[in-house]
Amino acid sequence: MTSLIFIFDSCPPPIVAAKLKLWDIEVTALTDCPGLKRVLKHRLREDIHDKFAVVVGDKELAERLGVAYASYQEVEVFLQYLEKEVSPAYMPYLQ
Repeated sequence: MTSLIFIFDSCPPPIVAAKLKLWDIEVTALTDCPGLKRVLKHRLREDIHDKFAVVVGDKELAERLGVAYASYQEVEVFLQYLEKEVSPAYMPYLQ
């Protein structure tokens, strides 16, 4: 099964990272952030292999990798949608 990974260009707000993790979404960053795995740009293809990837905050990087892009605001809207519209019973099916 394909998993979902969000790659932030800088440290996301801790509450955003925590909420994504609640949904079993892998949360990483291109910089050192407390509680997150740091990923390196030159090794990203390895990190996203067999995953649905979303780069947050760096549209050029997303385009180079051929993956989805989201702004920080769009991530907030996505989380609001999950919290309001998707039952926690579906969490395992998102992975």
